[in-house]
Amino acid sequence: MSAIASDFQKNTSNPISQNRVRRSTVLRVGKSLAAITIASLLCLGLQRFVSNQLGNEAFATGYTLLAVVMALSMLGVRKRLPSVNLGSVTIWQTTHHYLGLFCLIAYCSHAGILANGWLESTLAALFWTILLTGFMSWYINRSSPRLLRAAGQAILRSDIPEARIAVAEQAYQIALTAAGSSNAFVIADFYQATLSKFFTGPRSLWYRILPTGKHRRDLQYQLGELTRYLDENGIELQRKMMSLIQRRDDLDFQSAIHNRIRFFATIHTVLLGAFIVFTAGHVVAAHMYSSHW
Repeated sequence: MSAIASDFQKNTSNPISQNRVRRSTVLRVGKSLAAITIASLLCLGLQRFVSNQLGNEAFATGYTLLAVVMALSMLGVRKRLPSVNLGSVTIWQTTHHYLGLFCLIAYCSHAGILANGWLESTLAALFWTILLTGFMSWYINRSSPRLLRAAGQAILRSDIPEARIAVAEQAYQIALTAAGSSNAFVIADFYQATLSKFFTGPRSLWYRILPTGKHRRDLQYQLGELTRYLDENGIELQRKMMSLIQRRDDLDFQSAIHNRIRFFATIHTVLLGAFIVFTAGHVVAAHMYSSHW
């Protein structure tokens, strides 16, 4: 979308904005490195303490990992209790991110990179998939606000269907008006042949996965080609229809971004729940077949 490119250029061409972004990036990287270092030292210290006590290091790191995973799941509980005063969701999300880093270190300390056995392999596959979807969810949540700002007037996800119906009705009324004019009927023909489906039908699966403004630009270009057949009244109707095409595309774009956020968050949460269930099974098996706790 051209608006996105314009917004990006405006933000990156300002030296003050560049410095702020650079400082913010350095600060985030520094905090992440510090968190990883602290997590590594804590895991190493725990392993040495248990080893010195002649205990089983695997149980110590395993229960640490289980405790961290349970703590990570609390973010989903917090989001489902918006009316309860449990602190800012932003703070919970930040804590969730740093606990995720600690979880990575704890997992590697407990199981290593590779795993043997069907249960351990399932847990490993779940863990690395959770890590990937968590990173994707983090990135999408950080980049989405800028994309939504570039897509016209912001609107709640729940209000988008109603807004689409309103836009489709306005486009239909313009087409009716154009059909009654001898110098604007080509707009009505174009609406019936092409725009009706755009305003009333769903967008393609590919658009919902990776939304772009190509189809909107193509429609506006084709509608613009009708100018030579229009009088002043027809040109005004054409301008209004152009605006509605843009508005419908903005709504579809915002819907795709909202759904992308929701999709990755849902997949991440479901996988985390499955990981907890399999981990519980792993704990039971470990206690049943281990001769040394």
